[in-house]
Amino acid sequence: MRELGINGLVFLPEKTSTIKVEAIKRAGCEVRFFGRDGVDTENYARQYALDNNLTFLSPYNDEEIIAGQGTCGKEIVNHLQDCDAVFVAVGGGGLISGIAGYMKSKLSNIEIIGCQPEASAVMAHSIESGRIVEVKSGPTLSDGTAGGIEKDAITFDLCKHLVDYYALISEQEIIENIQTFLDTHRMLIEGAAGVALAGFLANKEKYVGKKVVVVVCGGNIARKTLASII
Repeated sequence: MRELGINGLVFLPEKTSTIKVEAIKRAGCEVRFFGRDGVDTENYARQYALDNNLTFLSPYNDEEIIAGQGTCGKEIVNHLQDCDAVFVAVGGGGLISGIAGYMKSKLSNIEIIGCQPEASAVMAHSIESGRIVEVKSGPTLSDGTAGGIEKDAITFDLCKHLVDYYALISEQEIIENIQTFLDTHRMLIEGAAGVALAGFLANKEKYVGKKVVVVVCGGNIARKTLASII
């Protein structure tokens, strides 16, 4: 926002990782908190924008946001034209919708696998039910994917038609994969990235001899959280 010379107001759930909050502030945005579930935060922010004549930007329920996130899929294809499968963490479904939409238009046999924590797997349960459902989310290290989905979100149909299957991941698996990534790559990843990695490793037998991409979608993990994992 600072580079564009415009003001930004970002609403976040109350329990958002402190490191994410500080990163948003450094980008020049004002941060406010509302609710414990992401969908409550989104609904509040949308109404706030309407009441104050502001432009509302959804983190996933917007065609242009999805298209922007889809550039990740373009990068993958540019580097690996014969990719067999991609594992992506799923919250509201914007990232995986963008990636899947682009990659399936270029690679007819590509598999797209959505990965969610068992404690907050709203999209997977919604796809199973055939409609967006309200499912209470429990505590999860994958705070970047936690929470509900907006009513009538465009990502529901995209995920329904573009994602081949969903892998649901336990909190212990998230912890183990954050530890493994730190040990082997000497890099920090956040819970959502651990979910994607765990999703692949839980299904690795299906992909022996194939070319697989795991989208490591972030490294915003608080010191306190990291210390508890280590």
